[in-house]
Amino acid sequence: MAADSAEKLIGLFSERFANGDIEGLLELYEDDALFPTHHGTARGLDEIRKVLQGYIDSGAKLVFGDQVAFETGGIALVQNAWTLTTVKGDEVKGVSVEIAKRQSDGGWKYVMDSPDGAALLPH
Repeated sequence: MAADSAEKLIGLFSERFANGDIEGLLELYEDDALFPTHHGTARGLDEIRKVLQGYIDSGAKLVFGDQVAFETGGIALVQNAWTLTTVKGDEVKGVSVEIAKRQSDGGWKYVMDSPDGAALLPH
């Protein structure tokens, strides 16, 4: 199932992440999408697969909170608050910054997904 709006991408991401569905997660990204984190930038589905699989394999739980999305001309800027809880019970909070694009079939996919958002800014 494709997201019929940019705002709905995170619901699909959340569901698929919780289920450990790596193939379903990758369906949410364009083939040449970027996934920048504080560890580096994954480019394309093969590299994004490795990063997302690492998160899944860690056993961490991911919960999304507040969201804002702005759509114009088939492009959207989306921000999501999140909380990640490790298997040891440690909590990390952040805000993702994403760019999504409407596809020819009307669905939406991520073009860029930066889960670390503002944390990537130099300190």
